[in-house]
Amino acid sequence: QYRDICKAAGIAPNKALTLRYLEWQMIILSPICPHFCEHGWSILGKPGSVLDSRFPSATKPVEISLTKQGDYMFNKVPHDFIKLLEKASKGGTAKSAVVYVAKEYPDWKKTVLAKLRKFDGEKKLPLVAQEDMKDNPEAAQQWKNIMTDLMQDASLKPFGKHLGPFAAFKRDEAVASGASALDASLPFDEYALVTENVAYLKQKLQADVEVRTADSLASPDHKDAAANAQPGKPGIFFVTEQGAKGGGGGKAKAAAKADSKPAKTNGTAPNGSAEKVSTITDVKKLNEHLSSRSYCDGGYQPSKADAAQFAVLPTNISSEFPHVARWYKHIHSFTAAQRGTW
Repeated sequence: QYRDICKAAGIAPNKALTLRYLEWQMIILSPICPHFCEHGWSILGKPGSVLDSRFPSATKPVEISLTKQGDYMFNKVPHDFIKLLEKASKGGTAKSAVVYVAKEYPDWKKTVLAKLRKFDGEKKLPLVAQEDMKDNPEAAQQWKNIMTDLMQDASLKPFGKHLGPFAAFKRDEAVASGASALDASLPFDEYALVTENVAYLKQKLQADVEVRTADSLASPDHKDAAANAQPGKPGIFFVTEQGAKGGGGGKAKAAAKADSKPAKTNGTAPNGSAEKVSTITDVKKLNEHLSSRSYCDGGYQPSKADAAQFAVLPTNISSEFPHVARWYKHIHSFTAAQRGTW
C-alpha cells in the first residue's frame, strides 16, 4: 500500500523507513520462520543472528488521528468507491469521477447523533447488531425506547422515514469501530485529506478524479451523489462512456467507437436495475458447495453473494453441516453495515 501511494504521487519510497520496516518484519517473524528471517537479516547486512536481536518497541505514542486518516483514505474510501465503480462500469467504461465531501451533517442528523451519544453515556445504547436483537430482549427494549424518543421529537418528525435507518446504521458503526462513530464531526480535515490524495484515487479508479464540497455541484445531475455524502463517507459521481459489444473487423470497431455515447451514473446499476444474486435454499447442497471454498462465489473475500445467502439462512445450523456452520459463524461476525458494503 505504501508503494502504491508513493507510485501515485510520483515519489520514491523513503529508504530509511523501508529498511526499518523490513528489519522489524524479520525480527517479528523470526520465531515463526527463523531460516527465512535469518536469510533476510543477512541480505539487509545486519550483524550477528536475527534470533539474538531485540524485539521492536514503540518510540512514541500512537497518534490516533493519523491511524484514522490512514484507514479512511487508504482502506475505507477506495473500497467503497471501487464497489460503486463496479456497478457504474456495467454501463460503460468510467472516464472520470467527481468526489463530494460533506463538511457537516444536516441538522436533523446532528440531533440524532447527539441523542445517541446521550444514551451511550447513560449506558442505554445497545451496541448490538440488528440481527442479534431477537436473542437479546433487553437490547431490543433499549432500542425500542430510543426509537420512541426519536419519533417523539417534533423537530425530527419531517424526517420520520429516515430516522430508523440512519440511527441503526450509526449504531452498527459504533458496534464495529467504537463510540467515535457517533461524533458529529471528524478528527481531521476530510476535504484536505482527499484533495491531497487525488493521485492515489486516480490510480485506484483508473479515471480522472475531481474533489468538491457537497454544496458545490459540478452539474445538476450530481445532486443525488452530493446528497449522499456525509462526514466520513463521501459521495461520488462516475461519468462513463458506453462501448459496443461483440467482435468484428477494423470497420466494426471503428463504427462502434463512433456510435458510442457518454453515459452518466452516480454509482448505481444501469437503468436503476438491481444486481440479482442467486442463493441456495437447500442447506445440504450449500454444505457441499462450501466444502471446497471459503466464500459463496469462490473468491478470497466475502461478497454480495455471501450477504444474500446469509440473509436467507436459518440461525440454527445443524452440526451435520460443518462447512455451512463454519461459513455462517464467519459471516455473522460482520455487522449489518459491513455486509451492506459488499
